[in-house]
Amino acid sequence: MKHLILITVSIFVSNINAQIIDCDCEGRYLNEIFSSVDVVTVTYSEIHNLEMDIYTPAGDPCQNRPLLVFAHGGAFVGGSKNNSLAEAICESFAKRGYVAASINYRLATNNTVLGNDLFSLGGLTWFYDLENGIKVLYSAFSDAKAAIRYFRKDFIENGNTFSIDNNQIWFGGNSAGSALGPHLAYINSVEEFIQGVDISGQDYVQEITTQNGGIEGNSGNQGYSSEISGLINLAGAIHNLDWIASNDNVPIVSCHGTNDSTVPENCGSIISPGGLTVCGSIAMEPVLQENNITNELLVFPGEGHTPWAPNSQNYFDVMDFIVPFVFNNLNCSSVDIKESKVYIQSKLKIDIFGRFFNDKKRGLFFEFHPNGSVSKKYLIENY
Repeated sequence: MKHLILITVSIFVSNINAQIIDCDCEGRYLNEIFSSVDVVTVTYSEIHNLEMDIYTPAGDPCQNRPLLVFAHGGAFVGGSKNNSLAEAICESFAKRGYVAASINYRLATNNTVLGNDLFSLGGLTWFYDLENGIKVLYSAFSDAKAAIRYFRKDFIENGNTFSIDNNQIWFGGNSAGSALGPHLAYINSVEEFIQGVDISGQDYVQEITTQNGGIEGNSGNQGYSSEISGLINLAGAIHNLDWIASNDNVPIVSCHGTNDSTVPENCGSIISPGGLTVCGSIAMEPVLQENNITNELLVFPGEGHTPWAPNSQNYFDVMDFIVPFVFNNLNCSSVDIKESKVYIQSKLKIDIFGRFFNDKKRGLFFEFHPNGSVSKKYLIENY
């Protein structure tokens, strides 16, 4: 006997002419398919009173959406979650179907970091002293880890308020914010952190991590993972290339100018001569390759630091480069859609070519309902 099996995935649209929203990777994550986004501000670290703005696509029925946590630039002495580039990138990713979050994190001028230190002028000259540099970096990436953990805590304790896939959390940033990424992704223990700094600073690493929650820090949301699925590195760097090892399987996509005097594209001093040394995106690439870590690098010849202001041609070039990389490294099998419990009467059935569809056919069709919703269905014949 022949049986008909009907597999249904419901999709909500505002009216019959609206764009059909599909929750698998073929229908989203590459192009901007939403016209607007919703933004809410939450406090993710009560202990340090740190906020982030969370961007979600307006009217999106999908759940289990990949998340991008993004950190602004500003040399660890300025900037905020309202930075124009951070806002532009988060909005653009949300319009593609992601959830995105622009975070505040503690700067060198914060009183819990170096704000009371007269030697560093209240944190403004942190980059001339190794111990100050360690504290600034450790404080900031501890905050970033707490922001990542916030979403996993919400996933478990609050029913996943933002409909994220807690197994697909990416971290990105620009300049100083971007430097947080490789450090939180590729430093896996206090011991590895210690081994990667000059011997003169190793005791300090041990002291500060012991007092402040180990490699995870104590910025909040303890007990949840801060692991990430990938990195977006815009003019960032890592202090020591030895921190990149073969067991660090976090993919990374990078963009950097070749004449960057603030965060060197190769290895050199940051911000000004005599500053602490880091190794930028171009220096990182061969090490990533040697360790078989998935990576891609876009170089801007002759350009200086972060030459991708929002809406500039370089900005669009950056987006055209990083978006496909992230897309190609998504786990699409986990992307799902919210199930509708409402049974509605069918109004019109058409196939993908716009022709009327009847139950004697098989394949993909769209069912339009009187209330303005649309169902995508597959009719399969089974013997």
